Amino acid sequence: MVNPNKGFKWHQDNQNGPITWNDGIRFWITMDETPAEYGAPVYLKGSHRNTVVPEESVFVDKDMDGLEEYRDELLEFRTMPGDMLIWHPRTIHKVDGPSDGIWTTYRRVLGGTVAKGGTVYTDKRGTGGVLSDLGRHGLESGDELNSPFFPLVYPRFDEEEAKARDAGEVGRNFQDIIQKIGGLAGSASGAKFRSFFQVLGSNKKHPFT
Repeated sequence: MVNPNKGFKWHQDNQNGPITWNDGIRFWITMDETPAEYGAPVYLKGSHRNTVVPEESVFVDKDMDGLEEYRDELLEFRTMPGDMLIWHPRTIHKVDGPSDGIWTTYRRVLGGTVAKGGTVYTDKRGTGGVLSDLGRHGLESGDELNSPFFPLVYPRFDEEEAKARDAGEVGRNFQDIIQKIGGLAGSASGAKFRSFFQVLGSNKKHPFT
């Protein structure tokens, strides 16, 4: 992710892969110095414990009823190269960009999700979460998350998984994508997906390059 123009407003990370909220953590590794005036991630401390924000929501109104105990507990991290942040996917957070959308420096970061040992696959077809799971891995809900599509990183590197990826067995094709997002497209008019499609269709508001 590089310089999200005017930023990415208060949100939660429901694009955390085909797993449940509590089976994974989000991470962020900084490659460039965060500008002093903007670009630092800000979190609502403890907001992963809230019970009012729908799971399907991406953007969050921090002034909504039920978030009173979290909205004033702000944690801001002006990260430097090599710094790493870790948070629960439901933690409400934001990144503010410059008001004119013009960054004077790079702000490159590597971000992703790590699943804990023993995590099982959760099929998210029919929800916005499916867009973080578009490959043909053959897993079904309840299966252990054991596949070259989801690399093992601890306690040791899996050479067989690496061979499968090198052989081109891991990837996406057009049919896979259409099959998996079909249910989402059919449900797009539902109010519960409105927040998700706000992200997909908001290049002018929240573009990433």
